[in-house]
Amino acid sequence: MEMETCSCTVENHMECAGRVPIFSSLTKEELKQVVSLIVQKKYEKNTLIISEGSIPQNFIVVSRGKIKIYGHSQDGKEQIMYILTNGDFFGARNLIHDKAADYNAQAMENTVVCTIERHQFQKLLLQFPGISIKIMDVLCDRLEKMESMFRKISPKDVDSRVNMMLLELAQKYGRRQQEGILIELPMSREEMANYIGVARETVSRKITSLKDEGLIEILGNKKLLILNEEALENSV
Repeated sequence: MEMETCSCTVENHMECAGRVPIFSSLTKEELKQVVSLIVQKKYEKNTLIISEGSIPQNFIVVSRGKIKIYGHSQDGKEQIMYILTNGDFFGARNLIHDKAADYNAQAMENTVVCTIERHQFQKLLLQFPGISIKIMDVLCDRLEKMESMFRKISPKDVDSRVNMMLLELAQKYGRRQQEGILIELPMSREEMANYIGVARETVSRKITSLKDEGLIEILGNKKLLILNEEALENSV
């Protein structure tokens, strides 16, 4: 269930906009123009923010929390496409034209988002072309990652799928420590399986295998330490 719209201060909105990479080229005065358009909303864990078939009318940036973007395969199984966290955005496609969403967006934990109404955001893009370039950079990066996944991995190459996922999580959520890269996992085992299109048991078995090989260390259900990043990279 969606919580009420935040009664946030200008400082909250400045903090929200300031942490977003696509606004990084703006001056403080320009950022204030963006802030004047922001409406913040809170969503409780598991709340559906965008549902498949609806027509999104806002550009949405994650201020705090995590959101999964997912669809369904032909057999009805959930397929996660992206995990979005602080500074990430979605809804860019509908800045160009009205089109029903072919994905769902769901809060994975209590989440705060910054929303800007579509027509207002279109005016921003005309006023500040640098924002458009930043958005295209991010979208191209997402497309490149998906193409890389399809190009490098055969449907049966489960080991490579799991290893690539762990490397991606390390890059986005990892913190380098003396022993290796500590990852606070944003997904459950089942969500990991849905992300790379394999069975949950397969993910659990592969992670246990990597632990037995001394490449990773499991620190509870939500933490994992990569001990040998090079070995994972060489296997994909």
